[in-house]
Amino acid sequence: MMASFLSIDGNSRHNIEPLFTEENYEWDPSEEPEEANEQSREEPLVTVVIPTYNRARYLPNAIESVLNQTIDNWKLLIVDDASTDKTKKVVQRYLDDPRIEYVRLKKNKGVSHALKKALKMVDTKYFAQLDSDDWYEPKTLDVCIRKMEKAGHKVAMCYGNERLWKEKKKGKFKKKERKKKRQIKGKYDFITYHPMIYPRFYRTKCLKKVGGWSTSVPEKGRYAEDRQILLKLIKKYKFKYINQTLYNRLNHKKNNSRSKNAKKYARVTKYLYKKALKDWGNKYKPKFTWVSGRLKVGKLVKRKKKKKRRKNRNRKLRNNRGRRRRSRK
Repeated sequence: MMASFLSIDGNSRHNIEPLFTEENYEWDPSEEPEEANEQSREEPLVTVVIPTYNRARYLPNAIESVLNQTIDNWKLLIVDDASTDKTKKVVQRYLDDPRIEYVRLKKNKGVSHALKKALKMVDTKYFAQLDSDDWYEPKTLDVCIRKMEKAGHKVAMCYGNERLWKEKKKGKFKKKERKKKRQIKGKYDFITYHPMIYPRFYRTKCLKKVGGWSTSVPEKGRYAEDRQILLKLIKKYKFKYINQTLYNRLNHKKNNSRSKNAKKYARVTKYLYKKALKDWGNKYKPKFTWVSGRLKVGKLVKRKKKKKRRKNRNRKLRNNRGRRRRSRK
């Protein structure tokens, strides 16, 4: 089977090659959403948030994927974490669309800080995070909205399957594989489930109830912001899996999660997992392992309960000794 490629051009909106062509896009009829764009005439239900830092080259693909959605009742909020490249120039081409808002932070403080800022600004029912070097499928927002509208208030987010791409020479992307996920059954299952989940389509009020993203963690929230918020949410809420390909994820040399930052990720994830388990009652002890250059929880070991009988027996012995001393006097 021939490899499929995707090209981008960060210099001009109109020079960007289509995200999906017959060569690089495989539509599964079973995944096609119902014909009902009545949502398009309604008030926006979702704000897509793109936190970005020095991703001017990749950002157009992310933005175009939102513009290419099968529904149009969405908002797009781009939070620029004080980029030093041409990010502002790239985004300005899109600001004639009233649904798109751009905020540039004065100082680079990391992705968690950018998402905290976004959460204060979002006023829609749903909050969808899109990494600035990734992109959606055309049906992503429609499918996620339908899923969350049917789900109960105890469901904080939904996610699906993803396609993984790798950047090759001359700005071309090679499609590597389709990553199929599964339903996460609960908080302890999530801790030992190694893959990250995409897209992360949140119920906004749930994010606010758990306090959103924190910068009071190791590395000030610059790493593993996804694990951080998901561990907070899954303590109180459920996640719903959609067995459809909804997200495209790009691996490239400038990925924040590359091996160069492995030790920083390890420090942060170890802290997050230990803190979560302690908050959940400290019933389990994590056994960490390295998987593909990243620190993960291999398994959870149940902590042994302290024997109350031994404590009671020791108390009785002390009481008996006290009685003997008193009787001798």
